[in-house]
Amino acid sequence: MTMKRELLTASALLLIVLGLPGAVFAYQAARVAVPGVRVVQIVGSAPAQGGWLPDSIRVYRGERIRLRIAASDVVHGLAVPGLDLEVEEILPGHVAEVEFTADKVGRFAFACTRWCGADHWRMRGVIEVVDPSNPGALAQAPAAHPPYSQLKLDLDAPRPPVTLPSSRPSAARGNALTPVLPKELSDRSWLRTHSPQDAFEVLRSSASTPGLSDDDLWDVVAAVWLDAAGPSTIARGAELYARDCAACHGESGRADGPAGRSLPGRAALYPGEKRGPVDFTDASRLFSASDALLQGKAFRGGMGTGMPEWGSLYSQEDLEAVVSYLRSFAFDYGRK
Repeated sequence: MTMKRELLTASALLLIVLGLPGAVFAYQAARVAVPGVRVVQIVGSAPAQGGWLPDSIRVYRGERIRLRIAASDVVHGLAVPGLDLEVEEILPGHVAEVEFTADKVGRFAFACTRWCGADHWRMRGVIEVVDPSNPGALAQAPAAHPPYSQLKLDLDAPRPPVTLPSSRPSAARGNALTPVLPKELSDRSWLRTHSPQDAFEVLRSSASTPGLSDDDLWDVVAAVWLDAAGPSTIARGAELYARDCAACHGESGRADGPAGRSLPGRAALYPGEKRGPVDFTDASRLFSASDALLQGKAFRGGMGTGMPEWGSLYSQEDLEAVVSYLRSFAFDYGRK
């Protein structure tokens, strides 16, 4: 008898989960039909219940598309960065809509942007835009090679020790010193492919920095990295970090986010190291890594560490913005 009741209860719950979005869609279907607009319905559920349904959508170039999105359980959000689409809040029992014209061919990943439970990062999908006059164009499109791939960087190789400063380097103090910078430190391409430790070594050997202590030089390095990024890039990185990274790495970058505590972390690669996400306030990690290397780690993901890949969702500019913001956990940019 108890087993029968449990079966009936489970069946009822399943009907609610599956039926609620369908009922909402059906109720509103008549008033959303618009000539020339193709309506695509998506239901979001927690990853354990299946994630996005469907998670693969094919449309044709030139079509006007209306995405109608429902949530079956908790609040979700949806972003398609490659198509510049975002729905911040999808409430259970309601339908959120966003409309766009599929004007470029490609595969565009989408993801949930609201924390919806364990394995939230598995809520991924893809919108595929195909040109009906040239259906093979998608397969023929050359793959983009991120900087770390072009530079042939080994993302998991141990990095050399860093000459750490006695306190957190300050961009404000560095700007007040006003040394004549070596040409490398005024070259943004050089800065992207070299680490802060490399910049420190260049300053240490430069004839333009006599009399400056190691801590002074680190302050100059902080000022150089802040100037290279610029406030708007760092602000964009802060938005992305709060949305996509803080749940694991923590709001202050100290590896104390609630979702990251059970992740294998670097212990998956190097037995004996601590579990959990990387601590971005650990200057030895941030100062020994170039921007290209950090962007590569975000692009590729953590290879079993629990770190998801962001290369399918972030543009190169977004990756640069996030890394620029990460630097502010080790450098004092005057914003914390």
